[in-house]
Amino acid sequence: MLVKINLPLPETLDPSLTPRQAEILDRAIEVVAAEGLGSFTLKQVAERVGFTEAAIYRHFPDKRALVLALVDRLGRLLLEPAAAHAADASRPPRERLEAVVRHHVSLLTGTGGLPILLFAEGLVAGDEAIMARLRETLRSYLALLAGLLAEIDPGPAPPAIQRAILLLGLPAALGLQQRALPELTLRREEIETLIAQFLRALTTPSLTETAP
Repeated sequence: MLVKINLPLPETLDPSLTPRQAEILDRAIEVVAAEGLGSFTLKQVAERVGFTEAAIYRHFPDKRALVLALVDRLGRLLLEPAAAHAADASRPPRERLEAVVRHHVSLLTGTGGLPILLFAEGLVAGDEAIMARLRETLRSYLALLAGLLAEIDPGPAPPAIQRAILLLGLPAALGLQQRALPELTLRREEIETLIAQFLRALTTPSLTETAP
């Protein structure tokens, strides 16, 4: 499967990774997006980086260590920019929420829906180590969304964390479309329109709620 990758890279280096490890992981993201977790090889990653397969082992002890580091890197690519948007006190919460969702969409579309693939393959394989990392990222992201939703509407029902789950919908749908229906890929301006409409529907009180 040919997958176009356009990673939204973090503004700061991950202190737990060397620059070479970060480069290897970014090339691995490209390979896994195209081949899937079960089919990709370290040789494919090495070829994309530009050195031998044996050289990979100087940076990661085995394929599994690379896969787990890849999952962690994707989590960081989601959470760090999202947290920066959420903490931007110069903007109202609705604008911050839109920036967070826009970033989430850009990550999913920029990786060919790779996080969707990882969840699916992790569940099918019963790989608890991968699923634990994915769940940890998801919980942190939902908490961030819930905080912004509570700022926009502090009402008690439904709870902000439940509303936050709905905000996974549009990014997930676009990521699924990237993998299953690539011929329906939307233009950037179409995605922006969908994001605006999606957030307006989820964060604007209904007429019955606002009526006296």
